[in-house]
Amino acid sequence: MRAAVLRGPGNLSIEDICEPRCPERGAIIEVIACAVCPTDIKMVRTGQKDLTYPRVLGHEVVGTVVKTRSSSLSVGDAIQIWPGIPCGRCRSCLRGQDNMCSEQGIVGFNQDGGFAERMAIPGQLIDGHGTNLLPDDLDPVMATLTEPLACCVHGQSMARVEQDDVVAIFGAGPMGLMHAALASSKGASVLVIEPDPERRRLALRMGAEHAVDPADGPFDAIAERTAMRGADVAILATPKVKVNDGLLRAMAPRGRICAFSGLRKGEPPSTLDMNILHYRELVLVGAYGCTSSSDAEALRTLASGKLDLRPLISRRMPLTSIEEAFTLIEERLALKCVIDDMKG
Repeated sequence: MRAAVLRGPGNLSIEDICEPRCPERGAIIEVIACAVCPTDIKMVRTGQKDLTYPRVLGHEVVGTVVKTRSSSLSVGDAIQIWPGIPCGRCRSCLRGQDNMCSEQGIVGFNQDGGFAERMAIPGQLIDGHGTNLLPDDLDPVMATLTEPLACCVHGQSMARVEQDDVVAIFGAGPMGLMHAALASSKGASVLVIEPDPERRRLALRMGAEHAVDPADGPFDAIAERTAMRGADVAILATPKVKVNDGLLRAMAPRGRICAFSGLRKGEPPSTLDMNILHYRELVLVGAYGCTSSSDAEALRTLASGKLDLRPLISRRMPLTSIEEAFTLIEERLALKCVIDDMKG
């Protein structure tokens, strides 16, 4: 079968490889579609801490079951995959925090992923509630957005985004735009900070009430649009924004800051005036990936029609064009590219 195989940094090729074997309690899917994540590009260009070689990439996957050894799935089921492979035994797993599993595997990182004609689904993933049946009326290509949307669901849960909150979102890439749509659907007032004018216009289309250029002073914009009270929630959906004293001062009392995007490697550490945190009772929280439960919630949200994420799908492309898809995203000419033809 054909697959995109990464054999080392910078060494990605379309190859004919052996068919995957059906794991114990697992399944084999024929891949319908797999979306490109910026992390896929990072792995190809520079590597990643959880990556092992050789590896078939791709973790935003939808497919049809063609073989199963699991009582939970049947041949013909169309499913969306949560990419975590939890141990199911550690304290995090037992408390429903399976994204923090101490022994977690990850599809497309240390388990072959979805940029291939067929893919094996480990039994641990199925046992850990990592497969979700697709509703009949949901476009499988749109369903590839489930996992990234689940990361937003998880991040907003960590930051406790609620109705009537003022939510400041830094960055209007695919994740920032999904955050804007999701927060708006909850009844929050959304302000997006983004340098690209086209992406600012798209943010307004997808639920933001305001979209401003950071060159005009993002913290001033927050103050102006909140009558000096500050934002209830700040979501950092770009590595270009740091948590600093300026951001702390831009928060409302008991505001929540979500460090959603990690900083680039080698960035100097930030220093903070902890008195601002103390006197305003601010909360600083991280958000890493998503849990299996937030993935299931994201799929339900997509299926409900509450969010229109169609503007995020820039291109549908064959597997042979995966490098072109990477370049389009790197050069900010596309938001999400979806590989939906694994034979082409």
